[in-house]
Amino acid sequence: MKRRMRWLVTLTLLAVVVVIWYYVDSNKPSDNVGTKEGSEVTEIDKILNKDLEKNYPHTAREVIQLFVRIQKCYYNEQWNEDEFVKLAYKATELFDEELKNANPFDEYYEALKAEADQFKDEKKIINRTILDKTADIVYSTVEEQKYASIDCTYYLKSASGTSKVMETYILRKDENDNWKILGWKEYEESEWEQ
Repeated sequence: MKRRMRWLVTLTLLAVVVVIWYYVDSNKPSDNVGTKEGSEVTEIDKILNKDLEKNYPHTAREVIQLFVRIQKCYYNEQWNEDEFVKLAYKATELFDEELKNANPFDEYYEALKAEADQFKDEKKIINRTILDKTADIVYSTVEEQKYASIDCTYYLKSASGTSKVMETYILRKDENDNWKILGWKEYEESEWEQ
């Protein structure tokens, strides 16, 4: 009799645990909180929802990582015109004032849109990127201003094959101690393999 009672209590407790687990699992919030029902959070949404005033990337490498994510959205994702404009503005939040002044937004946007349209026409995407490791970043100080130089290799895939492009990004710390993109130089594969 005691054995049956223990067995019954054990089964009852097990059933209660299973019911509680099911209830908790089925009522936990999904990963797409804040989106329309049935839709998923896209990479574009994630980037556009970043508040860079409150949560600016801490390192030069993190700034370029975010910039590369934005570039992948330009060239790899499906976007509407409004999203594309917002992505371009988000990118300029990473730019040094000197770069912004040298490239007014309208001119920057026009060139960027033409390039993104060309990628789409050629069915070209950024397939993979390789960014310098933290130890490989070159830091310098010139006239009390801090600079960083970071290399990023882009592997581009299109109907005609795969190509490789390397860009060197130069960043400078601003008055708020944030790394900002001062500029970059693109090297074609033939230039940097020599």
